[in-house]
Amino acid sequence: MELKVNQKVLVTKMIRNDGTCAGCKRGTPVAYEGMEGFICEITEFHFEPVYVVHFLDINKKLGFRAQELEVIEDFDEEEGKWTVLERKTA
Repeated sequence: MELKVNQKVLVTKMIRNDGTCAGCKRGTPVAYEGMEGFICEITEFHFEPVYVVHFLDINKKLGFRAQELEVIEDFDEEEGKWTVLERKTA
């Protein structure tokens, strides 16, 4: 599924700071597998899309690549409804 703003996403693996997280020591974990947040912005870094996710429970925004996220809820703007999606199983 295409990632877009307002989708609820799940982090698929632990993410360590690669030097782009302000105020975080390089190499320290910044996001853990299973964290849930909402895509609030889509930007670009080195010609690759970056999905900025807002984690409401810790009030932090972090950028991810598409392969690091899985959509778990989608918002249909036309109907104004949330749709829970079936999770992929390995």
